[in-house]
Amino acid sequence: MLDSRREGNILTPAIFGNVFPDSRLAQTEYFSPIVSIIKAASDEEAIEIANNTEFGLSSAYLYSGFGVKAISWQSDLEFGMTHVNDQTVNAIENTPFGVVKGSGMGRFGNPWVIDEFTETKWVSIQIEERKFPF
Repeated sequence: MLDSRREGNILTPAIFGNVFPDSRLAQTEYFSPIVSIIKAASDEEAIEIANNTEFGLSSAYLYSGFGVKAISWQSDLEFGMTHVNDQTVNAIENTPFGVVKGSGMGRFGNPWVIDEFTETKWVSIQIEERKFPF
C-alpha cells in the first residue's frame, strides 16, 4: 500500500495492490482518494469483479488503448455513469448524473431531476357548464 497522508486540507491518494475481490476493502464504498488494484485474468472477469458489489456510484471508469473495445465494455458495467479514458468528475447540467444499486437512487441534472422529485399528475378543471352526450 502507498501510504495516504494529510497535507493541510488535502488527503493524498492511497493505492492498495493485490486486493481480493471479496475483501472488505473491495466491497466497501469509500468517499476518499482510495484505489484498489484487483487482478483479473480476462476482460470478462474484470467486468464480473467490478459488478460484484452492492454499490454502483457514478465512479466506473476504464482506461484502454482499445477505444472501440472499451466502449463495448462500458455497457456491461453496472454503475450510474461510466467514463472511458476520462476523469470521473465530469458534471454537466443536462446529463443524468446519478447512481444505481445500494449507492442510492435517482439522477440529477435537467430534465431527470424533475422526474425524481415530482410526480406527474393530470388535473382537469372545467370552468363553464359542459353538456355531456349521455
